[in-house]
Amino acid sequence: MSVIFGKVYLDQRSVEADDLDIMQNRLQHWKADATGCWRQDCTGLGHLMLYNTPESLSERLPFYDIESSVSITADARIDNREDLYQKLGLKTPEERSIPDSSIILMLYKKYGTNCIKHLIGDFAFAIWDERTQTLFCARDHMGVKPFFYYVDERIFAFASEKKGILAIPDTNKEINRLFFYNQLYLPPEQGPTNTLYKHIKRLPSAHILILNKAQKKLEIEQYWTLDTETETLLKQPEDYCEALKYHFEKAVECRLRTNFGLGIELSGGLDSSAITGAACKLSGSNHLTTFSSTLASHIKDEAAIKKSERRFMEAVIDFNRIKNPVFITDNFYKDPVEEVDFGLDVNDGLEMWNMPSLVDLKRSAMEKNVRTLLSGFPGDEMVTYKGKHFYLDLLDKGMYQKYFTSAKSAGDLFSRITPLLPYTIAYNIHKIRNLVNLGKTAHTPFSIPLQYRYQRRDARWQDPDFKNRFVSYRHFLKAKLLKTQVAMRMESETRYGIYFKLEPRFPMADIRLTQFYLSMPNHMKYGGDINRSTFRKSMNEYMPEAVLKRGTKDTTIAPYRKTKEELHKRQKLAKAILLRMPKNDLLTPRNEHVTLYLHIDSLRWFEKNFQIL
Repeated sequence: MSVIFGKVYLDQRSVEADDLDIMQNRLQHWKADATGCWRQDCTGLGHLMLYNTPESLSERLPFYDIESSVSITADARIDNREDLYQKLGLKTPEERSIPDSSIILMLYKKYGTNCIKHLIGDFAFAIWDERTQTLFCARDHMGVKPFFYYVDERIFAFASEKKGILAIPDTNKEINRLFFYNQLYLPPEQGPTNTLYKHIKRLPSAHILILNKAQKKLEIEQYWTLDTETETLLKQPEDYCEALKYHFEKAVECRLRTNFGLGIELSGGLDSSAITGAACKLSGSNHLTTFSSTLASHIKDEAAIKKSERRFMEAVIDFNRIKNPVFITDNFYKDPVEEVDFGLDVNDGLEMWNMPSLVDLKRSAMEKNVRTLLSGFPGDEMVTYKGKHFYLDLLDKGMYQKYFTSAKSAGDLFSRITPLLPYTIAYNIHKIRNLVNLGKTAHTPFSIPLQYRYQRRDARWQDPDFKNRFVSYRHFLKAKLLKTQVAMRMESETRYGIYFKLEPRFPMADIRLTQFYLSMPNHMKYGGDINRSTFRKSMNEYMPEAVLKRGTKDTTIAPYRKTKEELHKRQKLAKAILLRMPKNDLLTPRNEHVTLYLHIDSLRWFEKNFQIL
């Protein structure tokens, strides 16, 4: 994980060294392995390097290509290098050892902005083309790498973290009120471009941005999405298992490329357990390190103990003969205020995803000199989804009687009415529910102004994938994986990774794997006596029987954070923050007994920024 930043003056000014120094100084909070800046006339690019892949050790960014008058800065890991060697005519070992950013630049020189269609991996980059006076920026398909930007009549600026933009003098730091009020709902939902700051945007996943300096024109375009129309037909059911295993192995293998320690977030579920087994086999080593959040042996809280996955974690560790397992059983921060403030610093205010447990696990990884951390997320969103909405396949096939008779409960039967409603009617019902605060997602203890309450979840309802989610089971799975929450979770983990000098990698988000799974016949996704049967059969050599045959998994990420003692501590802090603030109509809880600790980040931010809003 590296950090990129840059600035383009849209008037006649030239970028000076101080312009980039201001951004770099604010972004250099994590002691980068190398730094670099490049500037020419109106444009300046910057880079803070984290060495990780073998090729990155010789990488120097930003890089200016004299022959083409093109400069690049990039945070990139390209996973289809082998395919690109052929397209670029790279034959010798020396030619094939070039950094990922050089491959991107070579593709740009050959294909122009269409180079994006040849890339697979996690990346965010910016290319300044002196001849055309354009800045070409891109973000990876799934939104793993962050990219924020700001534009006004004077400048265009971008950075991997918002703090790089906020450091620029005279930028408009006006608060996005809708974003703030959305944070007070559970769960919070935000639009794909929105941030806490009205004029700082995030480039959505699978999008490119082209800035034409001469015309002062900014264009943003989507370059990829999942294909819901293609169906892959194989001869035998076991052929699908073999093909799924092949794509899974490729997804893991291409993410093992590192010159430093390799770690895995092992939760004991199907995804992380399969990744652990595959990583051991494909790397030819069991010296990788697993990191698992669980309970300490002295904990007596029965409710918390029931949520512990330790027996499954230990089964995977024993199965793979892992020599270096690490169990995280306690918060790194003993002072909850300090922990909340750290999260606000990472996120430059509020963000939809803020997971304190990331601090405990990633800090442990940093202490082991691990710079690549494999995660099982977002397996449950696609490849290992339980198939709960399989009935959409029945609807798609016109099997209406079975569509209703297969419902297992009254609630399940009621949920099958929604897909039959025209979108306009369903949307208007949603707006009415907003007005009267109905529904589980309406829960908030705060008095949200009507104009903002009325817009709750609108960003999701206006998402084309969400609109089409009931067209077919494939459309539903596509909407589930590509929803904004998934991209923001991976982006959040990446930004946390900056602070601990490591790069999270997500095999289950590999677009080749997810596209193959989506194209499988639908009955292969939800059939069998036990859910996710095709995946289980495909992974039987990578997991112990205890995990292969397990049912549902508790979703608690760090159970030591869910003990009565820990929750009481956070609730006490949340109430103390509320009492310290001046009385106001916005954040006065409607019920003093509500779980305020769930809103502790918003309360703390509001306490520190009361005069801004």
